[in-house]
Amino acid sequence: MSEPLPVMVKPSAAPNPVPMPSDETLLAGMRSGQKASGEALVERYYLPLTRYLQRLTGSAALAEEIHQQAWLSVLEHLDRFEVSGKTSAASGFKSWLFRIATNKANDYWRSMAREKSAKAGLRLVVDQELPAADYGLQATEQEQKLRAAIGQLPENQRQVLLLRYYSNLKFVEIAEVVGCPLNTALGRMHKAMLRLKDLMA
Repeated sequence: MSEPLPVMVKPSAAPNPVPMPSDETLLAGMRSGQKASGEALVERYYLPLTRYLQRLTGSAALAEEIHQQAWLSVLEHLDRFEVSGKTSAASGFKSWLFRIATNKANDYWRSMAREKSAKAGLRLVVDQELPAADYGLQATEQEQKLRAAIGQLPENQRQVLLLRYYSNLKFVEIAEVVGCPLNTALGRMHKAMLRLKDLMA
C-alpha cells in the first residue's frame, strides 16, 4: 500500500509592514511631550546629520557636539517650526534641522577662529565624485592636494557642496538651509566644481 501524499499547505501571505510614522506625526508627538516621538526623530536623522557635520568640521567629536546643540535648539524652538505651502513636513523639517546645525557650526568657527582647521579636515576626491562619510583617515597625496584646493573655495560654495553630497538634500532644500534663492545655490555648486577641477588640473 502506497503512502499517502503530504498535504500541501498554502503559505499565508506575509503581513504588511507597519508604516513608519511621518515627521509630522513625530513632531506632533514631541509637542505633546511624548519622549518616544523625539527619540524616533533623532534616530531618523542621526546618520545623515552627523555625517554632514563630520565632513563640514573635519572632527567626529565636534560633529557630535554640534549635533547635540542643534537638537537642543530644535527642542527650544519647536513651536516656531511651521510647514510652508511649498514643502512637506518631512522636507521642511529636514531643511530646518540642517539649517540649525549649519548655523551652530558657523557660530563655532566664528567664536573659536577655526575656519582653517575645518577646511584642512575635508577629504574629497576628484572628478566630481566625493567619498563616503566613513572614508578612511589615511590621506593620499591626491587627497592632500584636493584639501588645499578646497581651502581656496569660498565658504558659501563649500557649504553647498557638502550639503549636496553628505545630507541627501535637494537643491531647493539646500537653498532653504543656507538662506539663498535656488538659482544662487545651483550657481555656487557649479562654480565650486569648476574651481576644484581647475585647481586639481
